[in-house]
Amino acid sequence: MSDQTTGPVPDEELPVRDAALDTLLSQWVMTSPDTVDVEAALARVTARRLAEAAPVRDDLAARRAAQKVSTSTPRFWQSSAVRIAATLVIALGAAAIWQGTRSPAADKYLTGIGASQEITLLDGSVVRLGPASSLALDAGFGREHRHLTLHGEAWFKVTHNDKMPFAIRIGTTTVEDVGTAFLVRESSEHEVSVRVAEGAVRLTTTAAAHDSTVMLRAGDGAVASALGITVASGVVTSTEGAALAAGRLTFTDASLAEVQDALRRWYGVSLIIADSTLASRHVTADFTGEPMSRVAAVLGLTLGVDAETHGDTIELHAAAGVPSRP
Repeated sequence: MSDQTTGPVPDEELPVRDAALDTLLSQWVMTSPDTVDVEAALARVTARRLAEAAPVRDDLAARRAAQKVSTSTPRFWQSSAVRIAATLVIALGAAAIWQGTRSPAADKYLTGIGASQEITLLDGSVVRLGPASSLALDAGFGREHRHLTLHGEAWFKVTHNDKMPFAIRIGTTTVEDVGTAFLVRESSEHEVSVRVAEGAVRLTTTAAAHDSTVMLRAGDGAVASALGITVASGVVTSTEGAALAAGRLTFTDASLAEVQDALRRWYGVSLIIADSTLASRHVTADFTGEPMSRVAAVLGLTLGVDAETHGDTIELHAAAGVPSRP
């Protein structure tokens, strides 16, 4: 079963509150389906929905809500009326239809900007697919092998199986489970960052002049690129592991290339490095939905640079007379 954090709701509509839908479902559970007054129930949900005020959303949340909904969620599901109708269908005994749309047997998963999806695979492994990312399972996954392809980022909690290794392909890099929980994040520069919170993984890249393979243990981080694999031991703390498992956007000594792509996926924000001397700088930060001005301020303080916001863009400039931090 997968559980998707949905994309935006159109501004002209008020969101349907979960409590209202829960009330309707509770009524159905406690009453024979033959006695449920569907029209009255729908009227009560609609009246409550109209009576409630729209939630207050900060600047960044509003910006994320303006982004395109996940490509794995058809646009017509954004309609509040359609969601209410779907709930009534479930209440009338068509739960099997809903379960079918959430089947773990799907072979491809997609998310939009600002949206994430938690997926339980057939082998029991759990994946939290990050925003603007895709995960494709090879034919026969869970029966003949456990091979899949990732673009973007995802957190994995893998059920270990010695006879059937769990292997993730990201471009020319492969991450193979040795019984673990870890993050994999891809950048547009074809760098692959891996953060291991539990267990161990085997990281292999064929992009370098000579193929490279390293074993990463709990607490290790690594970046695979055309230059090979760079390993930083003991840099992933339990706090970071918990944040990553919870789906928070966390950077620990991350390259600006990685930060650029993650901000684009999570918030639809373009990070422009106006000064080329900053390209080699690294970022340590944790974002949980702050407004854009706060994101820019954190980046500026972390890097020791000037960070300016212009619409959907954050520009980084070396501060006059102040050397930027490495």
